[in-house]
Amino acid sequence: MSKPSGQEPLDDLNRRLKDARNRKTAGTRGKNGGAPWSDYGPAIRVGTDLVAGIAVGVVIGWVLDRWLGTTPWLLLVFFVLGSAAGITNVMRTAMRIESDAKAACENSQDGDGKNEAP
Repeated sequence: MSKPSGQEPLDDLNRRLKDARNRKTAGTRGKNGGAPWSDYGPAIRVGTDLVAGIAVGVVIGWVLDRWLGTTPWLLLVFFVLGSAAGITNVMRTAMRIESDAKAACENSQDGDGKNEAP
């Protein structure tokens, strides 16, 4: 019987470590198999929609105030309008995300009404 060269236990250990890393990585990926941060996309979009609506309203109001000399009234009016537009966009996005989640949940259920194993 020959003694192992010492390489076989290391190969086995490397294989087991690689399998463990693959299982861990597969568990932390998003629902589409992307990176874990990809699930934050809708939340980032909601925040961006709100900030963009307010920012556009403020910029339009500021420019019109400077041009017409009505400081600060148009700035205030367009701030309110931009805020309303931003909130409307946030509500639309939230409703779409919710309907997508419900559709995905319904698609993942089998005929008995139980969830399938992930």
